[in-house]
Amino acid sequence: MPTTDTTHICLVLDRSGSMQAVYDDALGGVNSYITSAKQDRSLYESRFSMITFSSESVDTIRKNAIMETVKPIGAEEYRCAGWTPLYDAIGRGIGILDEATEGKADVKAILVIMTDGQENASCEFSYEKISALIKARQERGWLVTFLGEGLDVAKQGTSLGTYAGSVAAYAGGAGLREAGKVLAASSVRYAKAAGSIRRAQANAALTPEERDALARKK
Repeated sequence: MPTTDTTHICLVLDRSGSMQAVYDDALGGVNSYITSAKQDRSLYESRFSMITFSSESVDTIRKNAIMETVKPIGAEEYRCAGWTPLYDAIGRGIGILDEATEGKADVKAILVIMTDGQENASCEFSYEKISALIKARQERGWLVTFLGEGLDVAKQGTSLGTYAGSVAAYAGGAGLREAGKVLAASSVRYAKAAGSIRRAQANAALTPEERDALARKK
């Protein structure tokens, strides 16, 4: 059973049709995150969930797995097609973390969102609902990180209420390849931080060097 101070992580990854162009990079970024998290003592006992989403379906492909035992994401689990139900996917991720952390004290939760497009296909959740949920969960101390391809896509994160320090633009496949290491470093800082919720969130803010790595075209 998880202890009350276990960190719970949910990664929400776009798999709409446009992601096919950066398919290998997206899988590489996610698997780099998993590998990096396993190597740090503050995260290798965390609980990991992952959602992939397109208009064809929003799928939970990992749920509350001990990070140390999480297997890499395989090609058969990530098939790109369709549109971008971003709000529905975020809502699913928040629901998973709500369920995992319910009734637990001093628990940390990380929600990571990675997308290359604008919301255009959600049926269950609206902008207003997701914005309210994100703001409320950050007030509880969650770390919400939003990575979007290019500035226009990334701006959805701040529009939804994600703290600016945890919103960043990435540059195509090169940025996705770097995303795993950048996100893992941020998650480690958050998980290790002692003291107040605000201190943990502030420690996890993306650094200028991490933003440069995401934005660098190779």
